[in-house]
Amino acid sequence: MKFRDIIRFSFKAMMSRRKRATLTLLGIFLGVLTLTAVISFATGYGFALKDIFKGSSMRLIYLTTREKSFNDIDISKIEDMDGVETVMPLIRIPMNSTLLGKSKTYVIMGIDMNYVEDIFPGIKLMYGDWPSNQKEEAVILGSKLLEEIPSDEMGDLIGLGAKFSFDNILTTRPRIYGILAPYGTSIVADVDRSVLAPIDYATRLYVKLTGEKGYTILAIIADNMNSVDYVIDQLSDEYGDIAFPIAMKDVQKQLDAVVNMSLLVLGAIAAMTIVVASIGIMNAMFTAVTERTRIIGVMRAMGASQRDISLSFLFEGVLMSSIAIISGMLLGYGTSLLLAMIMGPREMGGPRTTTFSVAPILLPEHAAAIAGVTLLITILGALPPALQAARLEPAKALRFE
Repeated sequence: MKFRDIIRFSFKAMMSRRKRATLTLLGIFLGVLTLTAVISFATGYGFALKDIFKGSSMRLIYLTTREKSFNDIDISKIEDMDGVETVMPLIRIPMNSTLLGKSKTYVIMGIDMNYVEDIFPGIKLMYGDWPSNQKEEAVILGSKLLEEIPSDEMGDLIGLGAKFSFDNILTTRPRIYGILAPYGTSIVADVDRSVLAPIDYATRLYVKLTGEKGYTILAIIADNMNSVDYVIDQLSDEYGDIAFPIAMKDVQKQLDAVVNMSLLVLGAIAAMTIVVASIGIMNAMFTAVTERTRIIGVMRAMGASQRDISLSFLFEGVLMSSIAIISGMLLGYGTSLLLAMIMGPREMGGPRTTTFSVAPILLPEHAAAIAGVTLLITILGALPPALQAARLEPAKALRFE
């Protein structure tokens, strides 16, 4: 038999028992749908988590104080440690602003503008320029602070003053120097909902609010990846329980481990539905062998080989599996998109508030793995009945009642 004859025979055989084929196909379809939806959503969730830690060099260490703020002596002390390339002070100040008559709550992020791209790599301005004078009363506004303003009108804000206040204790009117292009989040700030200010200006605000000069976070860059652990050991020895270091390479490693473990566990649970479906295929195909025993005898008598018989039954299972894989993956990905829409963006609390939203992602390698595993399990389920059909003796098959 030619291959196209085998395909034609398998298709006609499947269509001759539509109800049973549909029910068998439904089992595989639901398994693929579940597996695709779970993998797509879990992958998107992982990418969303990684986006929160966006803009962090693997050489970067954040040192956060538990008690009093850091000062210039701390900066000098850390800069003298072995393996440290540079130390950048950061200040976070919760404030309220009035812009174009509308009040908003946000965080002023004081940062040395010379190192802004080290803290937030890839950050860009949509309008304006970066302040060159660290002492100037200047601010850079995050894009989401101006969502109600048309993008073509944002440029008109450059050079204007904005009113900033803190519980009626402090009021300042810095000049708007620039507006950030949409960026996302990082471990220290939801950049799109923050205001960046020169470190000296932010320090003056902090002194007026607290009565002391200090920095809430120190960003430390090690001279290379291999020095990170050694720098952390020195920081732990120096500050003990007073402050805690966070190495971005460790955060990334833990995050990758959590995401991969989630994919493995959820994928294994969802894959069990496909295993159950393969048992259904085996049962349906054994029944089909019994029903077509006389037909098999006729085919063998007309010259069909054992290979032709086994391939015709095997391809019938593959055909059902292929239909279920394509439709299941399409609907499964659609289900994950629907789930993400229902959940919508969420606010994550903690030391800073950030928007967390999941966009399901079906990577090509995941799609190939789902299709490959499903097809393999289907073949394993269809193989025993296909071999049984091939081993039938033509004479006995023709006399079968």
